[in-house]
Amino acid sequence: MAESQLRVNAESPSRTARPGPVRVTLLVDNERGVPGLRAQWGLSVWAETPQARVMLDSGLNDAFWRNASALGIPLETTDAFVLSHGHNDHGGGLARVVAAAPTARIVLHPGALSPSYWLSRTGKVDPMGLQERSLAALQSVTGRLTWALAPVEVAPRVWASGPIPRRHPLEQAERNFFLDRACTVRDHVVHDQAVWLEAPSGLVVLVGCAHAGIINTLDHVRHIAADTARRAPRAADGLPRVRAVIGGLHLLHASPARLRATSEALASSGVDVVAPVHCTGKRGKRHLRETLGEAYADCATGSVLEIT
Repeated sequence: MAESQLRVNAESPSRTARPGPVRVTLLVDNERGVPGLRAQWGLSVWAETPQARVMLDSGLNDAFWRNASALGIPLETTDAFVLSHGHNDHGGGLARVVAAAPTARIVLHPGALSPSYWLSRTGKVDPMGLQERSLAALQSVTGRLTWALAPVEVAPRVWASGPIPRRHPLEQAERNFFLDRACTVRDHVVHDQAVWLEAPSGLVVLVGCAHAGIINTLDHVRHIAADTARRAPRAADGLPRVRAVIGGLHLLHASPARLRATSEALASSGVDVVAPVHCTGKRGKRHLRETLGEAYADCATGSVLEIT
């Protein structure tokens, strides 16, 4: 697959104008929020601003496409599709993405193409990487690929983070993820990445599973955005304010210490809206609901959030 990069002219009108509102629609989540839509274990998010239309992930199959059609969302106008990481419940619909959004850039880390396996407590090994149909779809559009080896602006005021450094001691790699079926090589999910968009009131951060940890993710995003979003409102620490966090936070098996650290990090970033879905888990959601108060937002398939 040929490597390509997409950059946006820093002097274009879309870069010098004030950021516009961000509208985020949850195309797929584990739970259904709108009758008639399809829910499934997985995630797909549609985000739009006055200058850009971007998708994060495609769920397990083409349910995201059926839901988008029901909601009247024009996927054919997608500027960029970003794969948060190479697990099938996030990239299972890639073949449909390629067909439904024929001009969209497809942004992913090369590590997302690697095999991936999950070792259960019972000793069962299940593949969880991208399946052949998704890999074949990517192979068919090599000219549209953008390798996110570092932070990259994929549309005006919309960035993919690229690899996220793991600095926080409580946010280390899962012990039951492996790169081989024999489970001898640990998978650190180095291909995990986030997306952020600029809204007038701060950054809107979208995550697939936050395998690198949401604390590490926000730290990375805010330090990058300190240079790329110089007009963004600042939090008390001088870094860009995060207005909203939307997506899976991978807190299913988090320790009490990690749950506390997560809610404290979200609160200290100045966040106003936290919409935890997918792999956050019931216990993680309950903790965030109790600690974040009005900042907590219940979301499911079909939910829409407007960030101004």
